[in-house]
Amino acid sequence: MPEVKVYYFQLKASAEAIRMMLAYGGQEFEDIRLSNEEWAALKPTMPFGQLPVLEIDGKKYAQSVAISRYVGRKYGLAGKDIEEDFQIDQVMDFYVDLRTRALAVFHEKDEANKARKQEENEKNYYPVTLKKLHDIITENNGHMALGKLTWADFVFAGMYDLLKVVLKIPDIDEQYPSFKKLQESVLSIPKVKAYCDKAPKADW
Repeated sequence: MPEVKVYYFQLKASAEAIRMMLAYGGQEFEDIRLSNEEWAALKPTMPFGQLPVLEIDGKKYAQSVAISRYVGRKYGLAGKDIEEDFQIDQVMDFYVDLRTRALAVFHEKDEANKARKQEENEKNYYPVTLKKLHDIITENNGHMALGKLTWADFVFAGMYDLLKVVLKIPDIDEQYPSFKKLQESVLSIPKVKAYCDKAPKADW
């Protein structure tokens, strides 16, 4: 079995899908959760100066979606052919667009711009995008794609707590019930639950 390490902050967020899929695949790994000070020292040694990073037998790999796709393929969570992988990828890209847009507002420093962008998203972007994502999950038997468990489900489940924070939609679970159900279905997988039960606690 390879020696595997996952580097990230003391959060779930972009690394949680990776951790959960490794647990799902039965792969032991060192879960390295860095303080800001520790990250500052390590940053120059990382592929793109970003987290998360997956290290396998001393070789480091970056970019959360690329890592998730790789780990998903390794543990049977990808499509059976390139067409099925295409279906997973298109939904994942759609989801990443949503996440990126929401995080951009969340990290906006100018409060006036932040309020303006949030209002614009709440009026014109979130209702359409979230409804579409809810419909996709509903049409796929509670999954992101292919009507079955894939690595995209792990990405959504791992990021959902953070997504709720950055979207700022208090009743999101009620408006789009498929979201919470999808997260709960992933977290209830025995090996994933065992990991979550012993992992350091983080709100998101």
